[in-house]
Amino acid sequence: MDESSPFGAPGDGAGRAVRGGPAPRLHRLGAVPSTQDEAAARLRAGERPPFAVTATRQDAGRGRLGRAFASPEGESLALTYVHRTALDPARRGWFPLAAGLAAVRALDRVVPAAGQERGTPVGLKWPNDLHTPDGRKLGGILAEARGQDALLLGIGVNLHGPVRSADGAAVPGAAWLRGPGGLRPGAEPADGAPLREALEEALVDALAEELAALESAQGDGGAAGTRDRYTMTCLTLGRAVRVDPLGGAAGGGDAASALRGTARGIDGHGRLVLDLVEGGGMVAVDVGDVRHLRPDAPPSGGQAASVRHGAHQEQESSMEKRGPAR
Repeated sequence: MDESSPFGAPGDGAGRAVRGGPAPRLHRLGAVPSTQDEAAARLRAGERPPFAVTATRQDAGRGRLGRAFASPEGESLALTYVHRTALDPARRGWFPLAAGLAAVRALDRVVPAAGQERGTPVGLKWPNDLHTPDGRKLGGILAEARGQDALLLGIGVNLHGPVRSADGAAVPGAAWLRGPGGLRPGAEPADGAPLREALEEALVDALAEELAALESAQGDGGAAGTRDRYTMTCLTLGRAVRVDPLGGAAGGGDAASALRGTARGIDGHGRLVLDLVEGGGMVAVDVGDVRHLRPDAPPSGGQAASVRHGAHQEQESSMEKRGPAR
């Protein structure tokens, strides 16, 4: 099934065009190998951005460093938004962070956490993992460039739980919206729409709004307001953290290459600013695997002057093997 619907900018209501551009089109599909690959195929076939692709199931989802996983039928939301940018790569550093911010805003619009009776709040672990304050992961994002001017922003969210791996074991540290132990077990979309469809539409709207703001500000996160909104949502700030080189922790790399310190802020390029332990000074991290440490965790470990493992628009966060499709 391919159901296409136009959606407008947030706050303007569905069905109206995004300010300064065409309305994003939403393609709702059934089972696909990957929403990223499906979106890329439509882009190659000539479909013009902005548009989005969603699926009820993924059989070959792709996460960080090409890790493969499945998204079982009905258990998670998988969406890829395709955006055409007028900015050169050096000005795209805020795009992956803006995608995470859009996901949090969409979630709070559809099923807000208004006190304990409505559920647990959700924020961002830098750069764009959807997390609870106690460290459970609800979803994540994969940002990929296509050609000179197209960006694919993939978002995955655990809708129902408990989240389980392929062998049936519960995935440690996972969070979900519905089911036993869900973050928003009692909240329903205000308009009575099914949860998946309401979240898909809110995500398309929020992404269109955040990306349009960055385009208008020439990628300046401060001028666009992205930096302020992101800072208010980021759970990493003020925390003791360890930053492993991208893929290093998962690949059994040398722990001495990790950075350890306190996350002090987000700089003008969207980088995480660390105050290194033992007087190591301040550094700005472009890309890396960020781990929130317990307050009593030992701070010892090696430091480096900087971490630069790849283009900023290729940032993505660790995802579970089974769950959100990014």
